[in-house]
Amino acid sequence: MRYSVWNNATRAYDYYEAQGDASIHAGAPPRAASSSLGATPDQAAWPLPEGARRVGAGELPQGRIASLDGGSFRLDIPQALFWGAAGYLIYRTIK
Repeated sequence: MRYSVWNNATRAYDYYEAQGDASIHAGAPPRAASSSLGATPDQAAWPLPEGARRVGAGELPQGRIASLDGGSFRLDIPQALFWGAAGYLIYRTIK
């Protein structure tokens, strides 16, 4: 079964191969908690199976859309820098 994981650094999908069913009707991915605004793509994606190996990359997804972190919320580096800077500015303003 082929999985596609969005790579924000390269702005492309990384392709992975793993053992599994390649049926056309995969059903819905496991539901993750979401906010009132909805779920992020990582939260709504299939978790990448253990033992999956990277086999390439491309502009378009192939197979199932998956997430490296198993569908849980995470901050990427730009978001972490943004929130760190915002927190610092708020701290400096209040102080």
